[in-house]
This record gives sequence, structure tokens and C-alpha cells, in this order.
Amino acid sequence: MSGRPVIRKLNPATLELVGEVQATLPTEVQDMVAAAREAQERWSSCPLKTRVKVLRSVQAALADRAVEMVGIISREAGKPSTEALATDVMNALSVGDFAVGAMGRLFQERRLDLGSLSLIMRYLGRSSYLVPRPLGVIGLITSWNYPLAVPYSQAMMCLAAGNAAVLKPSSRTPLTALRMKELMEGAGLPPGLLQVAIGAGGDVGEALASSGVDRIIFTGHSEVGRRVMTLAAQRLTPLTLELGGKDALVVLRDADLRRAAKAASWGAFVNCGQSCAAVKRVYVQEERMPSFTALLLDEVRALRQGYDPDDPNISLGPLISEEAVRDMEGQVSKAVGQGAQVLAGGGRTPGLRGHFFQPTVLGDVEQDMDIVHQETFGPVLVLLSFREEGEAVRMVNDSRFALNGSVWTADMERGRAFATQLRSGTITVNNVAYTYGLGGTPWGGRGESGFGRTHGDAGFEELVERQHVHLDKGRFPSEIWWPPYGEANGEAMHDLIALAFIGKRGRLPQGILRARRLLKR
Repeated sequence: MSGRPVIRKLNPATLELVGEVQATLPTEVQDMVAAAREAQERWSSCPLKTRVKVLRSVQAALADRAVEMVGIISREAGKPSTEALATDVMNALSVGDFAVGAMGRLFQERRLDLGSLSLIMRYLGRSSYLVPRPLGVIGLITSWNYPLAVPYSQAMMCLAAGNAAVLKPSSRTPLTALRMKELMEGAGLPPGLLQVAIGAGGDVGEALASSGVDRIIFTGHSEVGRRVMTLAAQRLTPLTLELGGKDALVVLRDADLRRAAKAASWGAFVNCGQSCAAVKRVYVQEERMPSFTALLLDEVRALRQGYDPDDPNISLGPLISEEAVRDMEGQVSKAVGQGAQVLAGGGRTPGLRGHFFQPTVLGDVEQDMDIVHQETFGPVLVLLSFREEGEAVRMVNDSRFALNGSVWTADMERGRAFATQLRSGTITVNNVAYTYGLGGTPWGGRGESGFGRTHGDAGFEELVERQHVHLDKGRFPSEIWWPPYGEANGEAMHDLIALAFIGKRGRLPQGILRARRLLKR
């Protein structure tokens, strides 16, 4: 078709061409949603056993093709192979396994407890049930930093809940998404149930956000999330937003410093720091700062940066673009200008062709510096100290972002108590930034980290509608609040209030008689 844009995908590590993909036209998105809606109607009417079998086959196909998918991810995003396997393929399979395993209970009807009115409703022959049913078509607008883990996990949750999905992956990583779709359909997923729209967010993404899907799940930058929210509001389309982060790692005085330092290094520099859940701020109890800093710098110096899919020793890949490199240069320069000290890294990685930036650690950082508060989507970690735990809580919570974080201590109860004082959606005690890969746990934040949840039972609650069905056996021809009104109506309702909400059992016989006369009118 003439006028169709072509996306040329370069490897950010080598700047070599990986492939070319024709983009979807914005005008085609509405037709994709309509086709997905037709496929969803067929999918939701399939027996549950059939749907479970199909999605288990999809899981098996991904596990069988893990090496192939790692290769595509590595070429498209520049990731080390070990990292692509751990953070993309394993995370995807974990969430998919949870989603499929939950299908049997997800669609079970549940009778409601009507509280103080339960006894009265039983006498009247009435009951209420929640009947779960799919929403319909879910629009997925996903990020480039985890080009398989994010779209696959979200798509599998949607499909397990009986929905169809229209996926708009990042235009920086279209090849992984397209291969994912091929793999799923090759494993038996009905055609049309998962649609993939390729193109820029400002064109294709906005068309999807405006298309009238039944829910939008957006993963990406906060400013783009605001735009998606504005478009969705025009149709009152509900949203789940998983946005940025500024995650904190807190080291208390009794922590295992060596393990905490290893965790900080991985948590800060996994995916070259391009993760909403990456550690960006480390708060260390004052007297432990010298020892912790020395251990952390040893870990950072041991990281090997580069690109070779066949070299398992490479631990750090590139940033996604030249723009991202310049952003990191600007943030580090500004931090130094405000008084921070570069303890490791600080600039472009010499001798490498692509978009590489050194793993960077900044010391002498104060809480009011810009580097502590602005989103840093790259390999820059800042160290701050605190005296008492209450001060640490205030410092951690002094952020627009609240997605993820961790606290390190030898005392589990102390760690649990500390964690519950922090605002973030997830806080881990003595581990860091890995629970996205635990399919049964919810994922999401608050503030500028977004709202709503993906994964876990909380994620399913955003993918199904729990229709309320109320049953009345029709034992009586009238209601006490139906006209014609009279003095007896008011007296009967006062009796009901006294019995159900105040507990005045002495009025029970008189109230029942009065109510029965009105109900039998």
C-alpha cells in the first residue's frame, strides 16, 4: 500500500540494520479492533478446557523457542543473552504460567455475603451473586525495554481472562512482538485474537487509545501516559497505567552489606538501567556507608559491558538510542554541578560503537538535588546517607514516583515494619526488583508511577467484569417501600432498621407481622 511507513530497526549496540517492518496505518486500527472483537466472541464461547489447552500450548512453544527469542531480543535491544533469557523469557513464562493456572477459579461464580441483611434476605428468598465475564478487547500499549516480558505477560493475562488484545508495541522493538504473535498463533491461538499494530505512538498508539477498546493498559513514560489518559477519557475507557519509577534501596545498619551491594549493582544496571523498577537511589545508614560504598564499587568494576550474543560474561548492554546517551550525560553533568562526586563511570563507554554509557555511581548526593527526583532511565545510581530509620522513610517517600523498592536488614520483623511505611506498590525485604517475574504478585504503583495493577489476582480484576446478579424467588407480591405509601410503610421500615442495623431483636415479631401484611398486598 502506497504511503505506508517503514520502520528500519538498528541494533543499538552495533548500529547495524536488524530488519525492516511495514507500519500499520492509523486508519487500520479500528478494523483491527473490530476483528479482535469478533475473535473474542468466539474465544469466550469456547469451553474452558479448550482455552486452557491452547494457552498451555503457547507456553510450551515459548519455552521450546527460548533460544530463538533470546536472539531476536538481543539483536533488537542490544541485551546480553543471559539478561534477555532471565528478564524477558523467564518473566514471560512465569506470568503466563500463573495466568493459565488461574483460569479454573477465575470464572467461578461467588455468592455475596449481604451482611446484616443476610437473614432477612434469606427469609424473603433472595440472594446475590457475582458472575465474572470478560471485558472484550484490551488495548495494550507497551514499552521497548522488555520487548517480550511486558507484551507477552499482559497478553496472556488478557487471553486467560477470555479477552482479545490489540497490541501496539514500541516502534523501537517491533520484531520481537511480531515474532511473539507468530509463535502464539503457530501454537494454536485462534487468528485475530491477538492483533499487533506497528507504528509510532503519536500515530498508531493514539489511534488505539481512541478506538473504543474496553480497557487500555499502557506501559511507558509518565508524560505519554497523561496523553493516553486524555484520549481514553473521551470515550470513558478505563485505564491501567504502569509508568516511571525512582526506586530506592535502603540499607539498615544490620544488613548483609555484601549481598546488598550485589543487589544494588544488579538492580541499578540491569538492562543498562532502563527499567521502571531499576534501583536509582540507595540510602545507607550513616556508619555503614564507607563499607557499603567500597563493596558496591567492587561489584561495579566487575561488570563487563559490550555486545556479543555468544559471550555469557557480558553483563551490561547499551542504551536504546543516542538521545538516551545524551540524556544521561546531561543528568550526570548537572548532578556534578550541584555538588555530586563521580565514584564510577560518568560518561560514554570508550571503545564501543553503539549507544553505550558506563555504569555510573554518584556520591556526596543530597536529597534536594535534581538527580534524586527526576526520572533517570539509564545506568546512574546515587548514594545518600541517613541517621535514623524515620529519616530514611521520609527521604524515600519524598518522590513523585512510587513503584518499587527494597529494605535490607537481618531482622525480618523490622524489615516488614519499615516496608509498610513506604508508599511504593511493592517493597521487598532483602531482595530487589524481581517480583515482576512472580506471576501471582500484583505489579503497579501510585503517584507518577501510575495506577492500577497488572499480574496476580489484582491484575485479573482489571480484565474481567464481575456482573452482579440478584435473585428473588418472588415469594411476595409487593415490597414495603412500594406505594401506595402509608403509615404502615414507615413503621415497617423503622422495624427493619432496628432489626438489621441496630440489633433490637425485641421488635422482631411485631416487625415481621407488619412487613408480611405489606408484602402480601
